[in-house]
Amino acid sequence: MIKKIAILCSIFLNLCIVRWEPVAIRMTWEAVGSQTFTFYTENSNVFAFFVCLLVAVCQVICLFTGRQLPRWVKTLKYIATCCLTMTFLTVVFVLGPMYEDGNGWYIMLLTGSMLYHHFLNPVVAMVSFLLFEREPRLPLASVPLALVPTIVYGVYDLWGNITGRIDGPYPFMRVYDQTIQESLMWFAIILGTNLLYAFVLWWLGGN
Repeated sequence: MIKKIAILCSIFLNLCIVRWEPVAIRMTWEAVGSQTFTFYTENSNVFAFFVCLLVAVCQVICLFTGRQLPRWVKTLKYIATCCLTMTFLTVVFVLGPMYEDGNGWYIMLLTGSMLYHHFLNPVVAMVSFLLFEREPRLPLASVPLALVPTIVYGVYDLWGNITGRIDGPYPFMRVYDQTIQESLMWFAIILGTNLLYAFVLWWLGGN
């Protein structure tokens, strides 16, 4: 009975993200148009949308068959959750404090599409992964996989800024507004913190 309740909660929370994401991505598109997919936030949330849809479908199957969530599906959910956690923590510790008037956290966590992309989707993804998707266990080797989307995006975005095809969109990605050392420092900080919380999520997830 407890297992079925956990599966039902997982289905509900994953479907919340599936429901919210189309609303949020439309709001972002209306605001910035084709620049939408230059943001790590939007890319990670769209990725999470498809993963959460997959998890919800698989959990429905598990509900009727009694089987566990396939390991590869949980691995995808783990990676997606790490990406959304990256978005949430970057806003809390980096982007939010950049606002001089002190309203950064309110603006970036509770207004417009950012309410969904920066706050609701990440928090719901973490809750569903940590509390209701604890099986099957993931090997420690899953942790480095969580860095792959961040590395791919980072390399793509840095190259876009170097060649002038992309401007930012984050202040610390604008290579011509800072020294090479500062760019490398940001890259190292982001990957280092990414690895740290990826390990923490893996550990807290019952592994």
